[in-house]
Amino acid sequence: MTFAVVIPAAGSGSRMGAAVPKVLLDIPAEGDGTQTILRRCVDTFAREERCTRIVVCVPAEWQTQFAEALRGIENLSMIPGGPTRQDSVRYGVEHLSEGLGVGHETTVLVHDAARCCVSSGVINRVVDGVREYGAVTAAVKVIDTTCAVEATQTIVNYVDREALWSVQTPQGFILGDLLQAHREAHRDGITALDDASLVARLRPVRVVPGDRLNVKVTEPADLRLVQRSSDI
Repeated sequence: MTFAVVIPAAGSGSRMGAAVPKVLLDIPAEGDGTQTILRRCVDTFAREERCTRIVVCVPAEWQTQFAEALRGIENLSMIPGGPTRQDSVRYGVEHLSEGLGVGHETTVLVHDAARCCVSSGVINRVVDGVREYGAVTAAVKVIDTTCAVEATQTIVNYVDREALWSVQTPQGFILGDLLQAHREAHRDGITALDDASLVARLRPVRVVPGDRLNVKVTEPADLRLVQRSSDI
């Protein structure tokens, strides 16, 4: 089963404190070179034989730099993102449907560009999960002791972690469902934490095994982890 992927990459990454969007920061590449976080992420999808279309949503004011970072990748569309991640994904999904004429029965993945260590295994588990369940997200079970704290950072109580999972991307859906979920949320003024929670208003969403190495680069410590871990 083939699939398309929407990669929102229009955020500023303010918590990184860099002079450029965080996905344009360099990380080690194979050999002695470097590549951007964005390029590593997109290349992973571009190598997947079942991936037929990649849509990357980028900051309008950085389009030249993003185009250079993505130069030479086939089947790629680069479009301006929106003011929020949710807006960017909606623009990307609408571009697939209306701009490219992708059928509403097509499997579509949504993946954060900042998760540049995503593996082929995780991608394929999500794609296969859509075929079996219709809507899925990569996730990993919570293994740390988990507690709730109040404003003074005092522990209020401990949370049973048995049923807790940490949600990752990619998340996978049928294009028609994802398009409907985003359009209804936009119409009704609903803001969600991720795409799975929007689609969950229409149908159940299952989890499939993610990977603990599928880290999201959000803060400087995350970047150092990716830069220093040649095995990721």
